[in-house]
Amino acid sequence: MQDKAIIEIGKISLSKMGTMKPYELFVENMFSNKENYEIVYAVFELISKDNEFSCILKEIDMENVNATNFLKYAYRKGSSRGGDVTFTTKFGDVEKKLKTLVGNQFKSLIQLVSNTHHTKETAIFNAVYDWLLVNSNYDRLKTELTEVYENLSKEQKMGSGLSIVIEVDGERKYLSDFSIIQEIILANGTEDKSTKYEVKSEGYDELCSVCLTKKPVLHGFASPFKYATVDKAGMVSGFFNQKNNWKNYPICSDCSLYFELGKTFVTTNLSSYFYGSGYYIIPKTILNKDNNKLDKIIKKIQNLYDNTTEDGQRIKQQEDKFAKLIEQEEDYFNLNLMFYEENPTTKAIKIKLLLEEILPSRFRKIFVDVPEAINQNPLYKNSFNIKKVPQDLKFSFGLLKTFFEEDFYDLIQKVFMLQNISKEALYTKFMGVIRANYNKMQSSDGYVENTYLTILKAHLTLAYFQKLNIISHNPPTFQMIDETEKKTEKTTSSFDLDKLRTFVKENESFFDTDYKVGIFSVGILVRLVLNTQNMNLGSTPFEKKLKGYNLNSALLQNVYLEALQKTEQYHNFYAYSNLREFIGEYYVLKSAEISKITSNELSFYFVAGLEFGSKFKVEKSNQKEEKEIS
Repeated sequence: MQDKAIIEIGKISLSKMGTMKPYELFVENMFSNKENYEIVYAVFELISKDNEFSCILKEIDMENVNATNFLKYAYRKGSSRGGDVTFTTKFGDVEKKLKTLVGNQFKSLIQLVSNTHHTKETAIFNAVYDWLLVNSNYDRLKTELTEVYENLSKEQKMGSGLSIVIEVDGERKYLSDFSIIQEIILANGTEDKSTKYEVKSEGYDELCSVCLTKKPVLHGFASPFKYATVDKAGMVSGFFNQKNNWKNYPICSDCSLYFELGKTFVTTNLSSYFYGSGYYIIPKTILNKDNNKLDKIIKKIQNLYDNTTEDGQRIKQQEDKFAKLIEQEEDYFNLNLMFYEENPTTKAIKIKLLLEEILPSRFRKIFVDVPEAINQNPLYKNSFNIKKVPQDLKFSFGLLKTFFEEDFYDLIQKVFMLQNISKEALYTKFMGVIRANYNKMQSSDGYVENTYLTILKAHLTLAYFQKLNIISHNPPTFQMIDETEKKTEKTTSSFDLDKLRTFVKENESFFDTDYKVGIFSVGILVRLVLNTQNMNLGSTPFEKKLKGYNLNSALLQNVYLEALQKTEQYHNFYAYSNLREFIGEYYVLKSAEISKITSNELSFYFVAGLEFGSKFKVEKSNQKEEKEIS
């Protein structure tokens, strides 16, 4: 579970805080947008006698506050009615502030501290409270504070604080020096762990689901992530009673603090984008107590994702770096990947995909081993240009996104978990993109990727899935007949059949059945027809017969027969005879099998032949067309 992994990260984060105490995480800087501001405070002097304290107002003082010393005043914003969480508040209407201080805050504190083991602090705060309850003392304090307030500048009145300091036996103590104040701040900071939707959910003297220790208080809403909701029926045990939510996932106060720290660290340091999809990467060691190794991998990932942006090229570089990093690691840890979408207003996150306990060896296979194996195909070398510079096509998840834009999360899950992908679904994806691009080409609607490049990407995608064994494919069960030795005289054909045979042999996984070779070869024949038309007419009217690449076995048969007629019309009866014989063997004789396959699979291999077709034509400068098109 990724929550427990986050809690372990929180423990590491807490261990690096040095002398910082947990409650300090919830102390707020009253004016964090200012480098400096003033806090006015009343100094109460306590003198002990016979284990009792007497109190006097010693003075009203003022101190400059900044980011280095604000913690000692223990400020935390509260409510407009009950006042702030401690006795530190923003300076303003003195009469109103004192009424809240005496009538609400001190009263509540005395009640709370009386039920704790802090006997000395109980006596101290009781002494100050008793002093404040005397009318003459109260009036004196109000007068002196009002005088100080009136002498402040306009800017100081708008941006200064008010607090108290207690001097005990000559030692000056700020609010943060008192244990009860620390506990109040910590409790308030984690208050929403038990209270949400105006419901309080707490268990008592039960086992914490994280540390498996019996704890006095268990919180029902302890997850710091806003994906953990119980606002709908069916999400809560105990007949949909939200008060019983703690039973679903009981977490003690200590673990909830680790959870909060872990969440802060993960969202700040271990988050990135995967081709536009936001995600958290949460490492977890195989042995739960192995925090030294956990810290090691956290540092590596943190350094890796520093300054990551959503720029496509940068993301690809990060993917490569991450693959190399994981490649060097052994399986002493695993990774949880949580893909999410965040509401920009509420900051609530919607989990799109959660992948748990992925070992480094799986990453090596997905990002390193398989890509290195399939990228070697010479078909991908110098296969496209960027600013007229030839580029090799290489595998990346961005390439997969070409075909899986709408269900990218589902694809990521299938790949990472090595789950089977339907072959028909894959051909549907391929043809969906190819047909959409084809339609755009007809309307000249913006940039359209070259169909040849799309087919190459599909070829590489198919090879990747086959190498991962997540798509069914047949090892080559047929042997292509080599007719080279049968030739008794020099061929004058303009089609190089040897090139085609070599191509098929080098791409056996692509042509895992002989009928695919046949469909592919029909596409080649049509390409030759289109090339001839384009050369002689400047257009390709035969293209209309391809039905926007929506073909089935019957339509393909018609296309094939009409392509033969056009070949004879444009050339002669013997034109491309070697290719026609090849088609007869691998297409005509396989018509029964072809009639059973889906239209998307058939259309894909036809378009592949159409796009690769020009590779197999013999270029002869002195060769003339046998017959001009009239």
